[in-house]
Formats: sequence, C-alpha cells, structure tokens
Amino acid sequence: MRNVSTTTPNNVPGVDLAVVEATVGAAIRTGDESALQLLGHGEISIVLGWPSAAPQHALKRVPPFPSRAAAATYITACERNFELLRVAGVGIWPTTLHTLERADGRVVVYHRQPVADVSQLGTNVLRNAPSAGHHPFLEAVVVLTKAVTRPDVGFDVNAANWLWDGTTATQIDFTSPFLLDHTGKDLQFDTSSFLREYPTIIKPVLRKELLKLIVRYTTPEGALNDMLSHLYKEGLEQWVDPTVDIARTHGVTLDKVAAQKMLTDDAKLLPLLLKVKRTQRWWVHHTRRTYDSLLPHGTTYDVMAQD
Repeated sequence: MRNVSTTTPNNVPGVDLAVVEATVGAAIRTGDESALQLLGHGEISIVLGWPSAAPQHALKRVPPFPSRAAAATYITACERNFELLRVAGVGIWPTTLHTLERADGRVVVYHRQPVADVSQLGTNVLRNAPSAGHHPFLEAVVVLTKAVTRPDVGFDVNAANWLWDGTTATQIDFTSPFLLDHTGKDLQFDTSSFLREYPTIIKPVLRKELLKLIVRYTTPEGALNDMLSHLYKEGLEQWVDPTVDIARTHGVTLDKVAAQKMLTDDAKLLPLLLKVKRTQRWWVHHTRRTYDSLLPHGTTYDVMAQD
C-alpha cells in the first residue's frame, strides 16, 4: 500500500478536530487523560485512538506551531518526505495531514491514519516468528534503507515503525521527517514548536544534540545500527545476527558494539529529556501559562531501566 498523503484543513471525515483539540487541551491542563484512548507512543509523539470509545482513526498530534507559515514549513517537509519514500519504493500507510487554527492563533497539525493491525507491527512479527533465521521483513527493511538514506535524508527504520503483511514493508511513522537543509546543520522545517517543550536555557545545546541523533539516520550503517539497538531494547536480540548477515549481503557492514553503545546512550538521554519536559510542564503550569504538549507516561526505554 503506497498511498501518499494529502493535506486538508480542519476536518477529518467523522472527526471534529476542534473537539479532539479541546479534549487534548483538557487532559494537558488537568492531568486527567481518561477521555483519551492511547494506542501507542514513541519518544516524541503519542498516538490517540478516535473516537475514544471505539477508535476508527489513529491521530498523531504535533506540538502547535506559532503561525500558519511555521506549520506550512513542517507540512511541506512531510509532503517531500512522503514523495522521497514513495520514489524509493517504501510502502506508506495511508496518512493525511490536517491543520487546525486555534483561537489563540497557534496552528496544530494532526496526522490521521487508519488504526493498524498490531499483529503486523514489525516488532510483533519478529517476536511471533517461529525461528530467528532469515526473515523477508528484515531483507525488505535493509533494501529500503539503502534506497532512502543519503546525506540530507535520514530514515528511522526501527522495526516498530513498520507493518509487515507477509509481502510488503509499510512505514507508519511520519511525524518527524529527517530532512536536512542545504547547510546540513538544521532540518527543513521550523523546529521551534518541538523545542518549546523544553526550558529556554537548554534549547541551543539540545538542538545540536538532537541534530547529531538525526545525522545517525542518514547512512544505511547508522540507520540499521540504530535498528539493531532497538532490537536489543525490545528483547529481540535473536534477530540481531540475521540482520547483520542480511545487511552484509547488500554491502552494508553493521557493528553490534556500536549498536549496543547507541542503546546505552539513548537509554540515558531520552528518559532524561522526558524528565526535563515534565519539569518544564510543572514550571509553566506553576507560572499560570499553558504547556501545549501531551506527554507520554514514560519512554520506551523505561522497562530497561527497571530490569
């Protein structure tokens, strides 16, 4: 399935985004998320099922942009990313982008998708596979990673970002298009809304550190080593050596030691960043301002920290 997104304002068929945004806003203000249905989350975005009682749509909300122009740079980057993936042969889960301009002038972007069959999620496919030998899903990911990555285009190929129906690897995560500008020192869209979740004093340093993480994804070796690190994290270590072997047949040399170091570094950094966001949220609320992001209860690395 290779449906490229379209961008439409405000309404999704069967969904009133103003109601969604009001519900999200109430959850942020009160801390009561009982009116929301959480389908999943990564390190940056949360996936909401809507309507909450019987989800038919998966909605991913991007932190609000300060203006239409700022939102437009993000949407343009997303659309370019869809096109690059399509040309490279990547299966694209049907995704549409929708904007909602709020009364305060800020513009929220929602990604809408059909609710996916979680049994087809890459991590679940590997977890339920009968053996840890060659798997066509891993072969497809290696081939597509080589086709997409280049110095100005990163690709997060973590197994949890894919669906596998037995024949096609379909990407489902598009909220963070890793497209670098001509300088190679920044992304092609206004990142201020994403950084607004953090204290002002650390934003310059954080911007540099996050850019280093993004550059990781711009080579087949970096992107696939990162995938290995997530296999370790997910308890799917039995699939590490098969992935290394498949990559080698396609001319890509992976490094398990480097992947384990990525895991160790990320397991320290990403939970710390979430703690910083929570602290910033407390301070913003304490000073009677509005914190505009719905935060996950934890990162995908928290289970590791408990082991």
